[in-house]
Amino acid sequence: MMAMAVSLWTLIVAVASLAASQTPPPTKPHIVFVMVDDWGYGDVGFRNPAIKSPMFDDLAQKGVILDRHYVFKYCSPSRGSLMSGRFPHHAHQWNIVPQTVDLGMNLNFTIMPAKLKQAGYSTHMIGKWHLGVKSEDYLPVNRGFDTMTGFLTGGEDHITQRVQCGTDFWTNKAPDPRNGTYDAYTYCSVVNELFEKHNPQDPFFLYLSLHNVHAPLEAPDEWLNKYAVNSTCKSRRTYQAMVSIADNVTALVVQHLKEKNMWNNTLIVVSADNGGELCIGSNHPLKGSKKTFFEGGVRSSAFASGGVLPEKVRGTKLQGFIHVADWYTTFCRMAGVDANDTGPGKFPVDGMDVWPILSGDTNQTSHDEIILGFNYTHSNPDQGAIIVGDYKLIVGKQQDGCDSLMHSPPDYPCSKGPALPDCDPYCLYNIIEDPTETTDLYTTQPDIAKSLLARYMKYADEPRDEQDQGYHNQHTLPNVAKEACAYFAAHGGYWQPWEKPARQSYSERL
Repeated sequence: MMAMAVSLWTLIVAVASLAASQTPPPTKPHIVFVMVDDWGYGDVGFRNPAIKSPMFDDLAQKGVILDRHYVFKYCSPSRGSLMSGRFPHHAHQWNIVPQTVDLGMNLNFTIMPAKLKQAGYSTHMIGKWHLGVKSEDYLPVNRGFDTMTGFLTGGEDHITQRVQCGTDFWTNKAPDPRNGTYDAYTYCSVVNELFEKHNPQDPFFLYLSLHNVHAPLEAPDEWLNKYAVNSTCKSRRTYQAMVSIADNVTALVVQHLKEKNMWNNTLIVVSADNGGELCIGSNHPLKGSKKTFFEGGVRSSAFASGGVLPEKVRGTKLQGFIHVADWYTTFCRMAGVDANDTGPGKFPVDGMDVWPILSGDTNQTSHDEIILGFNYTHSNPDQGAIIVGDYKLIVGKQQDGCDSLMHSPPDYPCSKGPALPDCDPYCLYNIIEDPTETTDLYTTQPDIAKSLLARYMKYADEPRDEQDQGYHNQHTLPNVAKEACAYFAAHGGYWQPWEKPARQSYSERL
């Protein structure tokens, strides 16, 4: 059985390679990547009539729904994969929580905006960073962004911008005094400023990393009032309003692109960073939620749109597997720069060029396998997942207490479903025939399970000090909360780098 599956997979990869040359990618298009935080697979209007998301619906209906777009099971690693082009365990799998963990995304990486700047792009970021703050080395403007407004940590109050021991709102290299306003409103102001200043003839890259719909659940009344008080619990109504706010900010970006006559040469990609949060977001009909390797945790809501997409793919749904790391390689190719980023202390880029999928030349992945997450303790597998062909092996207990299979999306009850069998130590699913992961094949397909486990465990042979920068357990990460909080208190109460930079600034290194 496994030999047949691998043979079919080899054929798929060969077909994908043959098709890849058929439609050339656009040359230096404007690129916008919108990342929606903790956004459930079932929490968008075209899947759920209870959600009001007219712009997301329009973009998806006039573009391409990327129905098998994979990310990590929680925030920071997905962002690290996007920016670096690496699978999470080759970048980092630790979520930087608490925020005062003394780490960040590997400084050896040449990340996406720095690559695009080599091609003459203006590069801008709005929203959540979550890839390091301890020193100026980690600031977005020292990693390739021309401008950045948002917050440096992983989650905060949407209105006060408070988190732990300080206020976290930042522009470029200094605290931003515009805290105290609902963050998405400020982001809209920044969008207006960016487009007012931009010359539409110059290639433009925007990373719009929205805080919505991440906890705490907060929304202004004007958005809450779009949803009637009904059988949906209070927190669910707020969550729905937060999706509409994310939709609204994205709509403003699209409006500017069209008004500046940039839309016809634009690619916009919208994706969640992980599945909907436990007992809050709806990943219906997928199993599981954020923090699990079930499909509901790692198969994100995603779609691509914009004028550069060929007519033949507009209004379609593609089943080809894409990993969030693939956008690094894809955008580099479109920009005309080499995606290669090899060198000491870093794994090579894992991402593949997915333009053949976007252009409709193929509906298949170029990956022969996708490692969704990898870890082990004392040479034993300990929570991870790998996809090979039609099959996904999940390793380790997932601890999911809210199964979205129990709830239809229009009126998600915000309550825990019954306890379900867990992957302790393994689960095996045919995610093509069984996308909701209802039938565990681990005991009935032992040959396939053995083959996928062997492929999973080969990652144990990689240099340990390069995986996750040498840290393989969230609880072993260095936390310097006392020092950092004391620094914030002495410097206006704002979150900011609290250590001296370890090297030259980005501009000095060019």
